[in-house]
Amino acid sequence: MTGVARVPARAARTGARGIGSIVLLAICLAGCGPNPDAADLAIWRIVDHGCNATPATASGAQPQPARSSTSGLQCDSAQGYAVLKDRCGTTHFLLIPTARRVGVESPELLSEQEPNYFERAWNERGRSLAALPAPRHEDADIGLAINSRYGRSQAQLHIHIDFVQPEVRAALRGVSVAQGAAGTRLELMGHWYRVDHVDSLAQSPFTRVAGEWGARTEMDRARLTLAVVGDGGRGFFLLSDRADLLSLDRGHAEELLVPHSCG
Repeated sequence: MTGVARVPARAARTGARGIGSIVLLAICLAGCGPNPDAADLAIWRIVDHGCNATPATASGAQPQPARSSTSGLQCDSAQGYAVLKDRCGTTHFLLIPTARRVGVESPELLSEQEPNYFERAWNERGRSLAALPAPRHEDADIGLAINSRYGRSQAQLHIHIDFVQPEVRAALRGVSVAQGAAGTRLELMGHWYRVDHVDSLAQSPFTRVAGEWGARTEMDRARLTLAVVGDGGRGFFLLSDRADLLSLDRGHAEELLVPHSCG
């Protein structure tokens, strides 16, 4: 695979950020384990209590049929997901399973019986488009992203729905469908992403990316981060990266979306 373009991060980056940064990331990579604390389960509790008639527990009990949604939360238990307006960012929404799914590494995501969460998230993109006072944007301006275990703050799977950074959108315009079909590499926001082109989201991006990176175990899949961006037509660019200690890459595809201000 060959590099197509470079889109640098907004802040100046250096090859080495000091031993302190390396130690902190090493601690995260070694210690971000499967046992979340209360703060890590905040999103799960909102969805569980707002969408499930009998709230499940963090141990993985199966949720029951939906009840009325809470403020900022819309439940579709028949389709297995909820949409939550994030408190940060006018156009920032989250798609969250109504079943307990820890994150990108969850083995259930590789099952054909599992809801196709990325496809459902794309169907909800109109929420971001409608959130602007005077919408002047198109589908190709919207992106979906999920972070790796080492780039996330919540231990419940959630897909970010928001606008793509303008420089990311511009860089993707330089990637042809043929290049994406063969897989190519693109430097975005200071990190190298694999870029593939797909005609539809019918095949779960989780399954496709796990295969592309040879991520056969939960530990391998926990390092993956991925994003979906429309190509301006009916297809999609699928961007994926892998958390890497040596390059100080946390696997944070959310960086490809516009910053979510809480101010």
